Amino acid sequence: MTPAELDRLLTIFYELGIGHMRFTGGEPLLYPWLLERVAHAHALGVAKLSVSTNGYLLDKLARPLAGAGLKRINMSLDSLSAERFARITRGGDLARVLRGLFLARDVIPHIKLNVVLLRDENLCEIPALLDFALREGFDIQFIETMPLGVAGTSSRAESYVSVTEAQEWISQSHTLIPTARAADEGPARHFRIAGSTSKVGFISPISQNFCATCNRLRLTSTGRLVYCLGQNDGMDLLGPLRKGLSKEALADLIRDKVWHEKPERHTFNDEPERAAPVYMMRLGG
Repeated sequence: MTPAELDRLLTIFYELGIGHMRFTGGEPLLYPWLLERVAHAHALGVAKLSVSTNGYLLDKLARPLAGAGLKRINMSLDSLSAERFARITRGGDLARVLRGLFLARDVIPHIKLNVVLLRDENLCEIPALLDFALREGFDIQFIETMPLGVAGTSSRAESYVSVTEAQEWISQSHTLIPTARAADEGPARHFRIAGSTSKVGFISPISQNFCATCNRLRLTSTGRLVYCLGQNDGMDLLGPLRKGLSKEALADLIRDKVWHEKPERHTFNDEPERAAPVYMMRLGG
């Protein structure tokens, strides 16, 4: 999909009422025209505009992203141990990621840390990760791992940690104070901790299914609209776009298809040995 085609689709989605657009991945900071797409979405007037990133290129791109109009970043940070971080990320450099994070904090007003809960890796780090976020002024959310990608891997069940268990770890040192959930805040359940302005969120696709309130769609770089991380359902938009359908016709197509075809829920709990043929590293959360 060309940059111009993506801009056209972003405009259609904005006019359909989409108020939150997130550039995710893979790794969106590798996309050579990201700054122009962020600037286009900002010029449209998108209410919430964000980027999800592994943080590796933030030291170079945080300031240009801010200049393009970006106000929000979600950054993966699954460990504060350099060795463990490198193992989880398959070679990531924690020092460089943290350097980019702190540079971004100077120019991006809203930064959230994403922690995927892994029993065999970072369960013991939950208090330290939380304290880091509170001390440095970042929001943080803890996310249950999902059965995505290759099916039948025994390590997935062994790694799983529910958000309830994560909350129990936190409650040993902090009191979580529930907050009201805004309509545009996605699936996370948010809490605050006395004396801090940081939000603490928990995303529970397995233990506390939130499908009934899910309003997310994902547009791939090939022009495919994906309805759900837990299903392979979707529709091709690039073909109709290149056939010359008008903006109004494309909007009607999207509205009709999504209304009738977006699944009611995922089936992770019904089929524990099944994995959705979706890879987070390709599609993003």
